Amino acid sequence: MSSHVRVTASLDPRTGAADIMETPMVEIDHVSLWYGAKLALKDISMSVPKHRVTAYIGPSGCGKTTLLRCLNRMNDLVDGVRTVGAIRIGGTDIGDPALDVTELRKRVGMVFQKSNPFPKSIFENVAYGPRILGVASAASGPPRSGTRSRTASARARSGSRAGSSSGSASRARSRSSRTCS
Repeated sequence: MSSHVRVTASLDPRTGAADIMETPMVEIDHVSLWYGAKLALKDISMSVPKHRVTAYIGPSGCGKTTLLRCLNRMNDLVDGVRTVGAIRIGGTDIGDPALDVTELRKRVGMVFQKSNPFPKSIFENVAYGPRILGVASAASGPPRSGTRSRTASARARSGSRAGSSSGSASRARSRSSRTCS
C-alpha cells in the first residue's frame, strides 16, 4: 500500500501538474510560535502557489488564525509572542528586521470573521488605511459637529425632515386624509 497522495486541481483541464506546482507566492518553513510558554504552532511548513485559492480548514483553536496573522506580522503586536522559522512572500523574507512592516501590511491584508479594531476610536480605525497610504483627507479628523446642523438646516429649507417617510408614503397619507374628510 502506498502512503503517497497526489493532489492536483485546476479549472482549466489543459493545465498539467507542472503548471500547478509553480513557484510559490507564500512559503512557510518550519514555523513555530509560542504565546509565552504555550506552543500554538508547531513546525509548520507549506507553500501556497501564486494565483491559487487556498483554504485553511480545522477545528476551533487549532492555529489557523495564528498562522494567518504570521503572514503580515500581526503577532509582532502581541506581548510575549516568540516565533521561529521563516516565511517568504514573493521571495521576500518577512521576518527580516529591516523590512518595513507597514509596506508589508499594505501588500498582505487580513479580513477576519469578527472585527478586530485597533485600540482607537471608530474614526481612527476607519481612517487608518487611507492615512498610511498618504490620503490627505483622512488626516483631517472626523466631521465637525457643525456639519450635522448644516445638513439639518438644508433639509428644513427644502421642506424635508430627517426620518420622514418616502415621498410615495407621504402622498398616500395626503390622499387618505383628503378622502376621509
